[in-house]
Amino acid sequence: MIPEHVDRRVLGAVRFLDASTGVDVREPLTVTAPGVRWIRNRAGWYVIASAPGLDAHVDAFLTPPAAPPLGSVVIALTVRDPGGRYLPRQHTLRLPRDPDPLHAAAPGSLFRPIDVALFPAPAARTPSGWAVVRASVAIVGTAAPVAGALVRVARSSDGQHLASGLSDARGEVLVPVPGIPLTTSDEGPGPVVATEVEVTVEVIVDPAAGGVPDPDDLEARRLALRVASTNVMLAAGRELVASFSIPLP
Repeated sequence: MIPEHVDRRVLGAVRFLDASTGVDVREPLTVTAPGVRWIRNRAGWYVIASAPGLDAHVDAFLTPPAAPPLGSVVIALTVRDPGGRYLPRQHTLRLPRDPDPLHAAAPGSLFRPIDVALFPAPAARTPSGWAVVRASVAIVGTAAPVAGALVRVARSSDGQHLASGLSDARGEVLVPVPGIPLTTSDEGPGPVVATEVEVTVEVIVDPAAGGVPDPDDLEARRLALRVASTNVMLAAGRELVASFSIPLP
């Protein structure tokens, strides 16, 4: 047997996180993208071993090619959870990543994983003591559910984004909301200590979209998309139920 030394460059790695807690999702997932070969490592990350148009990058270990330019290759990733704990979603990969070790701390660095948040299915367990928003999204005037809607929760006082969720095929959404304290200072004329926080719940829908949603794209375009919203009071350990009707063609 003759030993053979092989050097190959990977193109990046995707790390899936629980959208509510930020914890790594370690259970196996089904990850697909056209022409991409994946290798799941021991940490549960999905390493991009090859991708269309980047064959030369894989073989050029010491000096990666200058073309195509960084981030110019756009690939749509789809992830599904066979266990049903998380809803399927898409995410846009932009390759190649920056291979310069001096830029290792930058978000687009080859040496940093691409973080993709996974949103819980409506039947998922919620962390004890958290505020929870359960919503249903349907087409106005009908009972037809709206799948793939992004439900966004933000604090009303300053607009800070607190949590998001996706609607499933039945139009049902689960949004566990972290950071709602048991008591908080109240700056208004009421009691000095309050047990509720006012939040704005928004529903963002792209009428032209179909199939598996990309929540990052919906978030980026939310001001241009169809939005329904309401202001509600959340409290730690309390579950709030809301219904939204969206005017869709």
